[in-house]
Amino acid sequence: MDVRLRRIAAKLAIVPYLPGRSHSFGEDKHRFRLGPPLPEAEVAAFEARYGVRLPREYRDFLTTLGHGGAGPYYGLLPLETWHRSVIGDLPSGHLTRPFPLEPGSRPGPEGCEELGSNPFSGAIPLVHQGCSYASLLVVTGPARGRVVDIDLDRQPPFFTSDTGFLAWYERWLDEIADGLTSAGFSSSLPGGQAALASVLRDSTDSVSRQRAALTLSRHPTLTTQTMDALAEAVRRDGHAMVRLHALGALTAPLRGPALSVLEQALDDPASEVRALAVRQLERRGERWYPRVRRALRDEHGEVREAAIGVLDRCEVLTEADVLPLADDPAAAVRAAVIVALRRLGSGHAEPGARAALDDPDLGVRHCGLGVLARARWLTGGDLAKATADPGLRERAERLARR
Repeated sequence: MDVRLRRIAAKLAIVPYLPGRSHSFGEDKHRFRLGPPLPEAEVAAFEARYGVRLPREYRDFLTTLGHGGAGPYYGLLPLETWHRSVIGDLPSGHLTRPFPLEPGSRPGPEGCEELGSNPFSGAIPLVHQGCSYASLLVVTGPARGRVVDIDLDRQPPFFTSDTGFLAWYERWLDEIADGLTSAGFSSSLPGGQAALASVLRDSTDSVSRQRAALTLSRHPTLTTQTMDALAEAVRRDGHAMVRLHALGALTAPLRGPALSVLEQALDDPASEVRALAVRQLERRGERWYPRVRRALRDEHGEVREAAIGVLDRCEVLTEADVLPLADDPAAAVRAAVIVALRRLGSGHAEPGARAALDDPDLGVRHCGLGVLARARWLTGGDLAKATADPGLRERAERLARR
């Protein structure tokens, strides 16, 4: 048996019973058990039927360790069900056509539309991740042997960082053993904290730095050296998404000089970083409330919405905070104000929710209708207006029947 297969078999036998391991999303379905290995003749017959040769790592796994079952997300799909799996109807010759992307490439703004009518050709589904997401193994084309994640809602596919099927599968086991959370598995990099911190500091590729920060955010505890590397990325990285994910990974309490990282992030040029910094203030104590209130005047709606949410959850939000934002240009802020006024028991809540039925944004109109219904302020006139609105009609009719 290949040394990697032997190592994977040993890990699969012990990982479920390790103290401190993390829960693998979907493990209740597969219970870390593989189906029996496939006979060589059966695999060869599959290859002959579809005109392909399976990548060696995957082929050896199927014939040596097992077939279907234990694996990331809801577990490995059986080989024989690939053609009626999560991808849907597949044209003849699907597996013989090259997968249209190779590692390092991504479609442009049009996403999967640029890849033609069969954007997932040349690939076998490995696992269903839930909703519209799945992981595929490329069997034909320049990316042969690589694992790629797809969104059936036609978002662009992206390759995992793993060199092949066995590296992908073993990383899943290693991450469970190390206590990493399941969320973010597909976007993560292999390696321990020291290696990931090195990528965060030294890589010239912003995508690799993002993935390093995302992976570190999944670790249950972080070393002082790792925290320092993340803090440095928040302060100095030139890419907004790297700063965002590095800040998100800094979940441990920040004290002393390290607290300056959060203060700097509140003035970051990227609105998404400022919004996250505001949300992180929720756990920092009341001395930060004035700083959160300053964010109510931020130039970007995402930051203003975050500030409303933090002050509301901390139970320090006032009418004076939100009434100036009732006509905010950002729809999400207007919706947050409607909800907040109702929680505050404000006399402006009912007329504000009713006025929202005329808002130009459908989401705000839904919010207003929901507040009116939950507070039992809904009138026949409100229902008539909502029923006349194509975007609200179905919900209004349900409320009327109720």
